[in-house]
Amino acid sequence: MTRAPSPPALGELRNPSSPAVQVNALKQLKNFIVGHDQRKELVVRRGIIPELARVLQANVKTAGKRRQRHLNGGAGGASTSAPAAEDVESWTQEDEERLQATLIVGSLAVGGPPFVAPILAGGLLQPLLAALSPSDAPPKLVIATLRTLISLASATGSDLFPSAYRERIANEIYQKPDGDALTEILAQRSAMRTIQEQIGLAAELISKTCRKDDHRNFLVKSGALDLLASHFAAHVSASSLVSPVVEVSAIASFPPAPSKSHFLHIVSAISSIITESSYRTARFLYSQPVVAIFPAAKQISAFEKYGFMVQPRPNDSYNTQNISPYEYILPQLQVTQTKESNFSKAFPALGSLSAPGDGTRISSFADPNSQSGKHVTGQEYETAIYAWCIRMSREHLDDERLIFVELLAELVKFAETNPIDNRSEYAKEGQRRLLAVLIVPLLAKMADDGEAGGRSERSTKAMRLMAALLEYDPILQNAAADSGIIRKVCYVLKKSFDAVVGDQPKRWSPIPSSPDEMDSLEGVERADVLGSPGVSPEVHILLKSRECSLLALAAIAHKEDPHRKTIIESGAVACIADSLIPYEREDEEMSRGTISTGAKDGNPIPVLIAACNAARAMSRSVSVLRTSMMDYGIAKPIYGLLKHSVIDVQIATTDVLCNLLLQFSPMREDLIEAGVVKTLCEHAHSADSRIRLISLWALKHLVLQADNEIKIQCLEELGTGWLINTVSGEARQVQMPKGHFQHSRPATPSLGMGTPNAAGEQVDLLNAVEEPSMDIDNDTGASGDEDDVMADSIGLLRNRSANANSTVAKNKAKLRAIKDAETNPIIRAQKEDLRIQEQALDFIRNLIMTDAGSSPGDMIDHVLQTFGRDRFFEILTAKLRPRSTGAAPSSSSQHPSPYQQHSSTSSPNPEGAAATTRNNSGGSTSAPSDLAHLAPPEILLATTFIVVHVANGKPAHRQLVIAQTGLMRELLPLFSHPDRRIRVACVWLVNNLTWIEDASDHAAARQRALELRGLGVEARVRLCLSDAELDVRERAKTAMEQVGKLIDNHSHGHGLGHGGGQSGVGGGGGGAGSGGGGAGGGGSGSGGAGSGGSGSGSGSGSGTPGGGAGGSGGGGGIGSAMAAGFMAGLGASSGSHRPWNQER
Repeated sequence: MTRAPSPPALGELRNPSSPAVQVNALKQLKNFIVGHDQRKELVVRRGIIPELARVLQANVKTAGKRRQRHLNGGAGGASTSAPAAEDVESWTQEDEERLQATLIVGSLAVGGPPFVAPILAGGLLQPLLAALSPSDAPPKLVIATLRTLISLASATGSDLFPSAYRERIANEIYQKPDGDALTEILAQRSAMRTIQEQIGLAAELISKTCRKDDHRNFLVKSGALDLLASHFAAHVSASSLVSPVVEVSAIASFPPAPSKSHFLHIVSAISSIITESSYRTARFLYSQPVVAIFPAAKQISAFEKYGFMVQPRPNDSYNTQNISPYEYILPQLQVTQTKESNFSKAFPALGSLSAPGDGTRISSFADPNSQSGKHVTGQEYETAIYAWCIRMSREHLDDERLIFVELLAELVKFAETNPIDNRSEYAKEGQRRLLAVLIVPLLAKMADDGEAGGRSERSTKAMRLMAALLEYDPILQNAAADSGIIRKVCYVLKKSFDAVVGDQPKRWSPIPSSPDEMDSLEGVERADVLGSPGVSPEVHILLKSRECSLLALAAIAHKEDPHRKTIIESGAVACIADSLIPYEREDEEMSRGTISTGAKDGNPIPVLIAACNAARAMSRSVSVLRTSMMDYGIAKPIYGLLKHSVIDVQIATTDVLCNLLLQFSPMREDLIEAGVVKTLCEHAHSADSRIRLISLWALKHLVLQADNEIKIQCLEELGTGWLINTVSGEARQVQMPKGHFQHSRPATPSLGMGTPNAAGEQVDLLNAVEEPSMDIDNDTGASGDEDDVMADSIGLLRNRSANANSTVAKNKAKLRAIKDAETNPIIRAQKEDLRIQEQALDFIRNLIMTDAGSSPGDMIDHVLQTFGRDRFFEILTAKLRPRSTGAAPSSSSQHPSPYQQHSSTSSPNPEGAAATTRNNSGGSTSAPSDLAHLAPPEILLATTFIVVHVANGKPAHRQLVIAQTGLMRELLPLFSHPDRRIRVACVWLVNNLTWIEDASDHAAARQRALELRGLGVEARVRLCLSDAELDVRERAKTAMEQVGKLIDNHSHGHGLGHGGGQSGVGGGGGGAGSGGGGAGGGGSGSGGAGSGGSGSGSGSGSGTPGGGAGGSGGGGGIGSAMAAGFMAGLGASSGSHRPWNQER
């Protein structure tokens, strides 16, 4: 075959006779290839890449060094244009050559993924980045370079598949000194069109390439986020949506306001940077420009009479004197109800707008006939930026709307997970209802894009954002369900398995195929060979719609059984099962575009994770677990993914196993036979703390009411020594940074942001147990200097009032606290260790639980023998022992664990009742000052329940417990602990210790009762008779009755029998269990219904109450249909370990 000739201009480029000839050759080549992929391939194969590299690398900084700074915006905002003649004189021949070469590279990049490989192989990326600095290159060249980089980043193929090129480009951009060029561009403060275009393009480049935390943190440290915040504030202030009392100096110091198109890119860039980080989000919210235009609710309370963030309105009927400031920023709505539903009862029609200040603008969500004046106005949020995002989302359409919703989703996530958030649940509920009315219906409409069937970028992004907003919030989930979105999303999911019509055709090439053509495909980078074509756009959009629809279904089905029923009726469960099948081919094969979208062809990693999330949400229902999940054989693909090479897939898979391994799951035996015990135990020894945590969680559920053989196998596979080290907290010493084991505490000043106890004091959450290896004193996670300058580098708000200075100081302190909680390696390691300790304790708790059909106390004896009796009780005593008063609590940078968001905290005594501070036997005090040094509630609860279970064994075990004087003394303060679950557990322990197993046990039981009285336990139980919680009072009555009968010798004829009731699992959010009541004689009791915590029997009898956390936050636990958790006798129950999916 005849070899295709090279274009003549390419020969002139290789051997130019003069600079003018070279420029002319570059222009001819540019015009030759624009819009013609075949010609682009031809010139690449003919060697254009090395010639472009030669041109770009020659004299990269020569022209820029000669340029005056003011021509590039260095004169501040005063100059709005530059003299044309001066600009022409500064443009050199070398600049024109570099411009034309840059335009050619950009045109090649538009050709798609095949051209990325030769561009990078030819070394064109570095000279392009060298031309980004405004001080080294003219504005026109900077703009062309930014556009070329954006085209190159967009050509790296589908983000569903790993791409070494995508990562390589981002790594080159976000490192010094090239990364500083972006900050230099954003720091320009000129209103010139070219400067504003540079700022907009730089923001667009950030939004397309910033995908890793390292890159995001680089932009924060370099000051790029603060600069973007200043441009953001400038546009908002120019749109008149600002407080009328904002300081004039604040607005005057803002840079020139960007245009709308550039502003959209700025908002998108901010969302890309702050995602997945509370600190980065807080850095944006507390930046001085944002605070200046969006003051906190407390700051603007005095400004209400002026109105707030409202453009002039022609209607004179508005009374601006009585309008809440947040009300004006929200869109004016008037909604009419057409039918009544559960959702409409919760969200009645919005009131008339004839008088916006009368509370009917967003009317009460309670009974519409009630006289309550409650209404939602946006003040539920910390600042007005939330209401502003809602307004912008409603005022814009299509893709622009999604940009603002994306920012809103990140801010809402921060509001839900903010470690120093002091808003009440009432306020949080109000903000959720606000989103349910104003945002969720918009996303539901955008997710259903009609004829496209979800096959559009807009539809997939709408579903992804809906999943982010709905995650774990029933109010928003119900709002989405009432909009009819479930069936639409299920339809999109099913359509994503359709075969793609018209696969990407093979590109015609004038060059015959040769072995060289495969070099790039085999990993050999060559500048004259095209790379792999990647995934076709049709396949990409189908797989993307599959991923996003699965995420949306997982979020909607997280809580309510009716939502799951609708998903089943729509036939989506089969699609969820098919989405759990991974690709069997290598990444290189997938990147060649040879994949398909059939049901059995496999799925990329993001789809696998999304499918696991959907399977986890569906398996939270007992009925679904026993029917649909079983029918579609969900267990086999789930177990296959447990050994996936990507750890994020393993974590998502283990999340599902937490539900599939519960005692009522029909797939439990099949998974055990397949070897799930060995695999989970191996994962529990992983170096990654995330997989260790969730593996222990799954094992905790596996041993729950399992046969003793399975329990012993799990214990042997884990290793007794490993389990002892994990429970004791000794395992973390291997993972702590060198030199950070002892005497290291962050130097963050105390701000009163710790975990408050019942007395209102700040509890040291992470270092509560007196173990030397947990003490921290030094500032190892020191935040850099960038925290202290927080936006001062851009010169904003220099002349602030004393009140403003105070606000800035508080915001800086908040930032330091949030950053320490998120990035300090010591705090992170200790948080992770405490979570793992809790699961290890719960594993032991379920391991020793007495099951129906097994001999009481067998597993207790086995554990005591393997652990060593003394060592076992020493560990439990250490977990309960408070820190010495000389050890100061850690700083405020530590925040409550996710579990504490759902803990049941109440006053141990009714108002006016005083607890004694010291009993007659000199036991530990229950004064509030001592409570501040106790371990976290979850550690105390798990440890106490282990003791309760041991006391539920044989009489010899009860004698063993009562003989542990040190342990019993450490339990005394817990009878007045703020958490009602702990108080209930303590009283249950007394019930079990005073239980009479048989006639021969009566004397021993009486002796135990006397010892309890001598230890001061009886006095503590008597105080519980006036507890504010009914459950505590009822258990205390039973305990006092048993103690009184034993000591006063009135227990003859007392009912005998063994308690320890079985679980009762209810549906629709309730469950009842029997527990406590003995089966013989006169002591009988009935199980109480519980809600998430403990439901236990009343009456005489030995039993162990459940301490289940019923489905908090979206982890592996059963929730919704099992919202009552696990009742009497079930030990540690399931529950979720993740609030808002904190690590995605």
